[in-house]
Amino acid sequence: MPFPHVDPIPVPAPIWLMKVLLLLTLALHFVAVQILIGSLVAICWFSFRGKVASDQVAKTVASVLARRVTIVMTFLINLGIPPLLFAQVLYGRALYTSSVLIGVIWISIIFLLMACYALLYRVQYRTANGEPAFCSAFIALLLAAGVGRILSLNMTLMLRPEVWSQMYAHSARGIFLPPSDPTGLPRWGFMMVGGLLTSGLWMLLHSGLTTIEDDARNVLRRAGSFLVVIGGFAQVAVGYAVLGTQPAVVRLGLVNTAFYKISMIAWIACVVLTILLGGVQIGLKKFNPLLTGLAWLTGFLSICSAVIVRDGIRDLTLASKGFDVWARTEVSNWGVLIIFFILFVVSLGVIGWLLLVMRQARSITEQVTS
Repeated sequence: MPFPHVDPIPVPAPIWLMKVLLLLTLALHFVAVQILIGSLVAICWFSFRGKVASDQVAKTVASVLARRVTIVMTFLINLGIPPLLFAQVLYGRALYTSSVLIGVIWISIIFLLMACYALLYRVQYRTANGEPAFCSAFIALLLAAGVGRILSLNMTLMLRPEVWSQMYAHSARGIFLPPSDPTGLPRWGFMMVGGLLTSGLWMLLHSGLTTIEDDARNVLRRAGSFLVVIGGFAQVAVGYAVLGTQPAVVRLGLVNTAFYKISMIAWIACVVLTILLGGVQIGLKKFNPLLTGLAWLTGFLSICSAVIVRDGIRDLTLASKGFDVWARTEVSNWGVLIIFFILFVVSLGVIGWLLLVMRQARSITEQVTS
């Protein structure tokens, strides 16, 4: 048995409930991740264009996107904690081991995020004053992508108990990367190219804001539509690579399990629909709330479907190596669960109230100061 002995503390809730909470919170986290990655790519381009071509509209677009990246980062971090905690409860015997084996690299995520967060404020300040920010935005993009790469390395290493002893024998300091794995790079690339699609939807959404000048709204709409199309096709290509690099037992398990097979079909269908809904808006003269809302719906459903397939890959891989998450001992603590759901509903009500207050606030026209 390559895995550590069974956890002494049983799972405090039904496995299916922990799974639902894990997948839902992970999907929301991935939305924030992809908005940040794609927004930084767009800021780099529009800030560079604004500087080289003295394009005031490009500067405004860069400022509109930069003004929101710090908020997106807040959601990214806060929405990233719950799925990590749920994953630790369900897969602790594998996840704790892989985390220790790359301990120093794993802990470095905190400092990389802090550096990235600081740069986002610098990007926000410079774009708001009409100054070029493509260098800072590019470094922030590299840092964010680096954090994603480390997370991907850990989530892949937890599926490879066959290399744990070799890594520990080589060094117990947690300073070395794991041996190369053919599935690692495609997994990370899938998330990164998905940033183009989701950030395109983000730009389409902002093209409907009346606080932005018309020229900037038109650029946001056209650029967002193109990013949706480009990102959608790129993600389909990388998604094919992700599945193609999986072991045969995993591919067969995905195809032969109805739930995962339906999820793969749903993912492809939702991505195609999102591409079509985004592409249609390239030639439109103004913001279309119906098409944009439908595109966001299909885009989010594509992320949810991809998260389910990703979870299937993890479960099937671990099961083939002796770890069956569905066989974990469960002793549900319903008192704690009820308190959790009550607080969850209350928090949703507070968020709704805050959104209502924000909607009623006086609008401020968004433009650069120079």
